[in-house]
Amino acid sequence: MGRKNLKHGDLLYLPQDITIVRPDPEYGYPSAVLKIEKPTTAVFIGETTENEYSILFKGEKWHAIRNQVYPMSENNAY
Repeated sequence: MGRKNLKHGDLLYLPQDITIVRPDPEYGYPSAVLKIEKPTTAVFIGETTENEYSILFKGEKWHAIRNQVYPMSENNAY
């Protein structure tokens, strides 16, 4: 599955050492920043900008840079 084929609810692979941000719902700027310490997964919600995804991580909405996360596949299953 290519990145352009992502649908709401698809599982994403988040590699270690990437940074995700949680937007402030009222103002839009980051209210929290989190560095991913070990590989994990998140759920794709949608695209926020041309190079950013909205993801569901640990029950909260976060934003991730598009080229730093990947669709879950057998190659990156852990």
